[in-house]
Amino acid sequence: MKSIRQRLLLWLLAGLALVLAVSGYATYRQARAEINTLFDYQLEQTARALRNQNLLALAMSADPSESESDLLVQIWDRKRGLLYVSHKSWELPFATQPGFTDLLWRNESWRLFALNAGDRIVQVAQTTRVRLRMSADVALRNLAPFLLLLPGMGGVIWFGVGAGLRPLRQLAAELQSRRADTLEPLPAIRPPAEIVPLVRALNDLLARQARTLDAQRQFIADAAHELRTPLTAVRLQADLARQAARPEDRTGALEDLRGGLERATHLIEQLLAMARLDATPGAGTVEPVDLRALAKTVIAELAAIADARDLDLGLLPGETAFVDGNPAELRAMLGNLVDNALRYTPGDGRVDVGVRRDPHEVTLDVRDTGPGIPVEERSRVFDRFYRGARARAPGSGLGLAIVRHIADRHRARIELIEPEEGSGLRVTVSFPPSQTWQPTASPDARTLDSGV
Repeated sequence: MKSIRQRLLLWLLAGLALVLAVSGYATYRQARAEINTLFDYQLEQTARALRNQNLLALAMSADPSESESDLLVQIWDRKRGLLYVSHKSWELPFATQPGFTDLLWRNESWRLFALNAGDRIVQVAQTTRVRLRMSADVALRNLAPFLLLLPGMGGVIWFGVGAGLRPLRQLAAELQSRRADTLEPLPAIRPPAEIVPLVRALNDLLARQARTLDAQRQFIADAAHELRTPLTAVRLQADLARQAARPEDRTGALEDLRGGLERATHLIEQLLAMARLDATPGAGTVEPVDLRALAKTVIAELAAIADARDLDLGLLPGETAFVDGNPAELRAMLGNLVDNALRYTPGDGRVDVGVRRDPHEVTLDVRDTGPGIPVEERSRVFDRFYRGARARAPGSGLGLAIVRHIADRHRARIELIEPEEGSGLRVTVSFPPSQTWQPTASPDARTLDSGV
């Protein structure tokens, strides 16, 4: 895995090399244009200087060392007879037009200038490779200092990036030196502006982890306190059942023991449900859930409890209504609401569950004819392990806390209000409507689930 320093060095040097390549090409093109202009002028001036030159004197004055010259001079008569050539091995064909001409002869490119001088035609030519080589030499000489600077620039980049990343290494060292339970915010190390969002995000994460850890510690402490009483009662009831001499005393003690075990079991189930909710930050798998079908399922499950307590449990007329949520969590929420209503509603009472839908929200109602909750306590009954002063039925004080937790995870609004008529309590949970399901039929107002 490449480090940030290596990546920056690679990309910066690659970028500089690309810039130098483009600059070199532009320099080469400019040098080539200037050299072409200069050499064209040389060809023309050489031809003009030779137009009146005596051929015998020209041939006698030729220096053998000039055979290495890159210029080719040819003089022709009007009948295309070759009168003079400076390099016999480079002999070019006759130029039919005066002026400059680009010529490809024997797989080599030439630049040729022809001049009419009376009964003569003077041709001066030069290979284009000479011009290309000189253009490349000029461009290379101009770029050579910058190419020599590349290693030095690489060193500057390497150490400069290392110095810039020093605050990040300090931050990593600070995190590595911490104990697992140290959740204080990171100290102010004056990081660069690019690292500030990372430091802020880490501090925010540490703060959330600290709140979660504090909540878990408080939950464990409260759970230990709440479990101590029912477990002590169960142990005492078991001792009484073991010590009972008469069968009827033993039967009564065993019944008390059974009730204590049921209360302890209910408390443990509630604690486990709350722990599961705390362990997962979101609502888990989200899908369209039919609240009316869910209400029928929960009512069927609790029908036996309602019968045993002589309570009328039923589903009010309504329509199909879907919300986006986790089916298991919504079932636990409704089960806790109905279970609470059954616990606190006296015999011959009534518990009704209703589901209604409007364009903006879906509302779940649970109404009972119990003693209700005083207004001053309605904001506190959602706290964990809180039981109001009027609470008489056995419970753990976690039911409504679980309901509130699940409602928050589903962006639902929960309210405790008085029913329109009579005594009791009405709990409403309002959900945003499902975004993936739309009603396809008109509401069926004839559906009525009678009381159980």
